[in-house]
Amino acid sequence: MKRYALLILFAFISVFSNAQTLSPYATVSLLTIAPGDALYSTFGHSAIRIKDPVQMLDIVYNYGSFEFKTKGFYLKFLRGTLPYKISVDYFQNEIYYWSYEKRLVSEQVLNLSRQQKQDTYNFLMKNELPENRFYSYKFFYDNCSSRIRDVFKTVCGDSLTFQNNVHADSSYRQWIDIYARQNNKLWADFGMDLAIGEPSDRITGANGAMFLPDNLSDAFDKAKIRRNGVWQSLVVRKLELNPEVLNDVMKEKEAITPNTLFWSLFVLAGGLTIFQLKKGNTNFLFDKVLFTITGIVGWVIVFLWFFTNHGVTEYNLNIIWAYPLLFPIALLIKKDTKRSWLAKHFLAYGIIQLLLLLSWAFLPQEINYSLIPVVLILAMRAFFVWWGLRNKLRSF
Repeated sequence: MKRYALLILFAFISVFSNAQTLSPYATVSLLTIAPGDALYSTFGHSAIRIKDPVQMLDIVYNYGSFEFKTKGFYLKFLRGTLPYKISVDYFQNEIYYWSYEKRLVSEQVLNLSRQQKQDTYNFLMKNELPENRFYSYKFFYDNCSSRIRDVFKTVCGDSLTFQNNVHADSSYRQWIDIYARQNNKLWADFGMDLAIGEPSDRITGANGAMFLPDNLSDAFDKAKIRRNGVWQSLVVRKLELNPEVLNDVMKEKEAITPNTLFWSLFVLAGGLTIFQLKKGNTNFLFDKVLFTITGIVGWVIVFLWFFTNHGVTEYNLNIIWAYPLLFPIALLIKKDTKRSWLAKHFLAYGIIQLLLLLSWAFLPQEINYSLIPVVLILAMRAFFVWWGLRNKLRSF
């Protein structure tokens, strides 16, 4: 009951705050929240804080909020159709939550005029209205950080300028790689690299780079705002709001990285292949499992490419090695097969994998280097299947 009472009270305050005018002592800040352990918090978070001691106001606006209770949540999430929204809560609630998750919160107080502060507040209140709060989230182009960038561009107009050379030379994928590796999230980085396609390899420019919270914070540090005809720093004060969490934060390295796992599998697969060749053993159980899993990965890539609305999962060249038709073709591999086309299929597939390895550094899409041992295994076992099936065909 207490929880519902607080929600009703907050809704009551929100309704009457529409007519609220900020005092001269109000401040508007950018909050940058460090990455958390949950997958959705891997890249951190950005928020806007509105504080006015005279009006006893201290609230935080968050873009990119979502509800797990949404009907069909997981399917909508995968398809990129999950409705995201702007949410608002008391600052004390937010800082408690972020501190509980051991996520450092940095604040940059912004050098805005009184009118710009009021315009920012009015803009956010209007965005938070039921008819406006939901929107179609795009990880690179319309997320919790890029929305905040656009809020201040709209409110401040030509009086706000960002430097064009800040973080301007990297692609979206490269920024993900940097961020994930800094935070020891190599499996998250691998999964993202597997799912996203060629659009992720486009250079962000300074504006696009602000899709990441840390980059947004850096851009605000270097931005200028015109006050009374004079260009001044956008940020007037920086501070850490919960520095005590630094004593508890330890970035544990992942015990098994993609590189470690896949190169180990390559050694085992190589040992198995040598053993089978020496013994003339043409047991294809390993190959059925290997190529079936690879084909299923390919079908996932097809789904993300053609049946989702993420905007960055199409044109994915991982489909060269994760060839979808491997499943169900892999199920046709048998010792007593009479299908000559099956042997030729795996010969062609193996050759294509060798060509992929040779052209790896020249592709228009960066493919995660942890996949090199995977492609080597696929090529090696494709040639083994070709060799085994060819010998069987000759014996008929």
